[in-house]
Amino acid sequence: MAAVRSRTEALDSLAVSTWRHMKQRVADQVFNEVVFFAYLKSKGKLQPYQGGKYIETPVSYAENDTVSWISDQDAVNINDIDPLTTAEWDWRYLVASVARSQIEEQKNRGKMQIINLLKHKMEVAQNSLVKEIETRLFGGADSTNKQMEGLQHLIADDPTAVANVGKIAQGTHSWWRNKTLNYATDTSFGVSDTRSSATANVFGAAHASGPDKGIVAMRQTKDNCSKSLGNERPDIILTDYNIYRAYNASIDDHLRIITQKVGDLSFQTLTFEGLPILPSDNCPSDTSTSSSNLIFDADCVGSKIYMIDTDHIYAYYDPGMYFDMTEWKPVPNQLKRAAQIVTAMNMIACSRRSSAVIHGVFTNTQ
Repeated sequence: MAAVRSRTEALDSLAVSTWRHMKQRVADQVFNEVVFFAYLKSKGKLQPYQGGKYIETPVSYAENDTVSWISDQDAVNINDIDPLTTAEWDWRYLVASVARSQIEEQKNRGKMQIINLLKHKMEVAQNSLVKEIETRLFGGADSTNKQMEGLQHLIADDPTAVANVGKIAQGTHSWWRNKTLNYATDTSFGVSDTRSSATANVFGAAHASGPDKGIVAMRQTKDNCSKSLGNERPDIILTDYNIYRAYNASIDDHLRIITQKVGDLSFQTLTFEGLPILPSDNCPSDTSTSSSNLIFDADCVGSKIYMIDTDHIYAYYDPGMYFDMTEWKPVPNQLKRAAQIVTAMNMIACSRRSSAVIHGVFTNTQ
């Protein structure tokens, strides 16, 4: 005779079953609501990667030096070359806990009441996961080695600094560096001007050679990413809302708006030379509150503009640990049980030289 399950066991089973019905929708929502990840997903760059100690990706760093012009008397260079090395990325584990108490269960006795309670708790967990992933998207190097790689690490302000990215030393290997422009200190854009000065180092101020300073900086940086790299070039721009509004104002007389389709999502956005510009609340931003006599220095770091080649940026996840729920466990000394929603993932780069960041950018939109 089969043993009769306790109410706690029955509710554990019901909770797991409820999550299984929600899991794929939650996973889709997490990555669809962070527009950059939705963009990666639409390009096939959100990919499963089965287990392993590391996420390993091949990196091309050498050219074929056997290419040459010859006459009919010349010997052909047949030297073998190995143009590839491997970047290694550690797995990162994202977790969210869901708890329920016996008191809640007592107050929600009916099956549908319990299901609705569980769905509510899981939707709260989903929204928290979305917020965490978007926040971490713009993160730097994590000294604890726990968090997902962020854009401030993959596309560094100073790619010559001593640091390992994918366990490759960027300070040693020039081919493993992204492009960068320090807007605040570059002689073409202001060099520590005050915001109130006539030549203010702000996005939208006039540039000596023609268009607004910000437009010149964006064009210069985009061109630097595309030099002699075949088809490697940025295809999307991420920035904060201050820069987005300043760019909008600077091109108002010939506004460039497109409808960007990302998976099943469609939205209107500005473009720069064909690249969609996506604003984010979490992109590092000019948070100063004064628009006069502000010195552009280390204490005022300004906003960032990321120009990203998403053909070489991936988000990998392990399908064996992809928004999976653990068993429900009792919480010591409490009338509660808890389970965790766990995902193994990381964001990686297999080439950095065709992406860039413009940092130290200020606006007069404060």
